[in-house]
Amino acid sequence: MKNTISIKKDDRIVLNDNLKTFLNPKYVFFKIEKNAKLKVKDGSYVYKNDIIMINKDGYTVHSSVSGIVLGIKDVDYVSGKQTSLVIENDFKENVRIRKSAKKTICDYKKEEVLNLFEDFSLTYKEEKLAKLFENDYETFIVNGIEKEIYFGNKYFTLQDNAYAILETIDFLSTIFNYKKCILVISNSDSKLVNRFLDIIGTYPNIELRLLQDVYPLGFSEYLQEYLGYTNALMIDVRKIVDVYEILKKNQPITEKIITISGDAVEPKECIKVKVGSLLSEVFINNFDFSYKSVDVFLNGLIHGKVINSLQYVIDEDIDGIIIMKSRNKCEDECLNCGLCHKKCPRGLNPKYVADHKGKVRSEYKSGCLSCGLCDYICPANRELMKYMKEVVNDEE
Repeated sequence: MKNTISIKKDDRIVLNDNLKTFLNPKYVFFKIEKNAKLKVKDGSYVYKNDIIMINKDGYTVHSSVSGIVLGIKDVDYVSGKQTSLVIENDFKENVRIRKSAKKTICDYKKEEVLNLFEDFSLTYKEEKLAKLFENDYETFIVNGIEKEIYFGNKYFTLQDNAYAILETIDFLSTIFNYKKCILVISNSDSKLVNRFLDIIGTYPNIELRLLQDVYPLGFSEYLQEYLGYTNALMIDVRKIVDVYEILKKNQPITEKIITISGDAVEPKECIKVKVGSLLSEVFINNFDFSYKSVDVFLNGLIHGKVINSLQYVIDEDIDGIIIMKSRNKCEDECLNCGLCHKKCPRGLNPKYVADHKGKVRSEYKSGCLSCGLCDYICPANRELMKYMKEVVNDEE
């Protein structure tokens, strides 16, 4: 079960020390799901934080800018092309009511917290956060480990919000009566580790767990297994900061951090952007290719996918892009080296799956993490994960 691998990184691919911001996109886009109810009309003016639509499950969608509704347009998301509401930014950041921040989040009662989660449609992995916290878990684990190499989204989240993160974990632990709370971070950055070691003593209910920088510990479902906890709630550290922001400011989440890095882009940075921005606009205004022929990996070099365009809307499913010099890899015949089987975190055999399409045992369906490690380490450049995904979706 505890099969991990240390990925050798290119020492030249290093993120800048400071978090950049780009919060003035010309347009923002919001996916219109089936049976969603639009709350705005073409040509109408919207304020930042306004509810612009309600999805079929009652999820509210809030505008990340103030401006004019232009209409609808089909645009690309990680999940595919979707009809979307388009808002032209007026760059004024107008809001209907300016709310003052609370001095502390600790005055909330449990019911009030759950109601706020519902009001602002906080979700995690497509489940309502309120529902997750209502479940009877003994242990609360916060995942602060990056999912991909060369990404720094969680690093900057941890670095810039250390006190807020610990305060929120401690508060949630108290109102939901967790017996054990664990914050997991990588031991690879001594500055970040020391920052948390210096202040963790103020929160005796929280255990700081330092783990090696190995793949795929950033995947929450695998990390939970790795730590050996079954009855546990696992939440990404970035969602903890979202919770803090909502409790503190009583406002929806309209910004997020993404990473743009690789050996064929300059600068290499994490950047805070508006939810609904086009990835292409963020790139054009802040970055440039440093090499003529490149490969662009959406959501990471290992488990991400190669894309031919940057015309993607930045929503909760996008963590960033890695831009590398094109290697022009060609798929060769299998060398029968066994690496894909030996290194698979779940002990699966991707070669077997690829060679026996449609004849694979059912446990492969639920077993695959879709971590992409089999593709990444294959010396024959076989695209094994696509076969694993076919198996994962085979009986659904």
